[in-house]
Amino acid sequence: MIRISVRVAAVAASLCSAPVAAQDMLAAPAAIAAPARAVTVALVDDAEPALPKGGSPGFEPPAPDGAGGYLTPNRGLSGEETTWHLRVALNVAALGCRGALVDGYNALLTAHKTALAATADAVTMRYKARFGQGWQAQHDDAMTRLYNFWALPPAQGAFCAAAQAVLAEAATLAPDALPGFAATALPRIEAPLVAFFADYDRWRTAHAGWAARHTRAPIVAVAAVTRMRMGPAEP
Repeated sequence: MIRISVRVAAVAASLCSAPVAAQDMLAAPAAIAAPARAVTVALVDDAEPALPKGGSPGFEPPAPDGAGGYLTPNRGLSGEETTWHLRVALNVAALGCRGALVDGYNALLTAHKTALAATADAVTMRYKARFGQGWQAQHDDAMTRLYNFWALPPAQGAFCAAAQAVLAEAATLAPDALPGFAATALPRIEAPLVAFFADYDRWRTAHAGWAARHTRAPIVAVAAVTRMRMGPAEP
């Protein structure tokens, strides 16, 4: 719009100018100024990045593993520990999500009672072998952290959906198939939490950049000091 109005104004001005004398027409033509160039201004939206849904500024996700994942309590597990960690996840889902998950979880406990009892004994033996007389405190601390991990509020909606899908599949398992199933089910039920950690880390990086752009350099006021000569008073 600016470019058009400038050119129209220039043409109108030339039509309304005074007649040119013949001798002036024979003189060297005066330089004609180039028309004004239109300037496009891009508006950059630099609003403060919003936290992921349910997140809080002081949240600390698990440390990254350097390969795009996170060092969660479900890393480096034995086969028995993998099965037990899945059982804990489904227990948290039954308690927190309720609904059909309660019946599905209870059915899992009934159908795989023998396998889960053997799994619990195997996990206990591993703690005893690793920590000796202090195994019980170590075990209790690890289980407390594991339960709290699965109960992460911002991921609960997606976590409940994943748990429901896992329980639906588990309902068709043969009695001896739970350990093999746990190896693939545990990463799936953990995926919503890992996704939240990644979202939070992206927000933290974006917010740090935004804060750096919007932080003003401090203004340091320096007071001038006048030295006064303290000599003997004039008589």
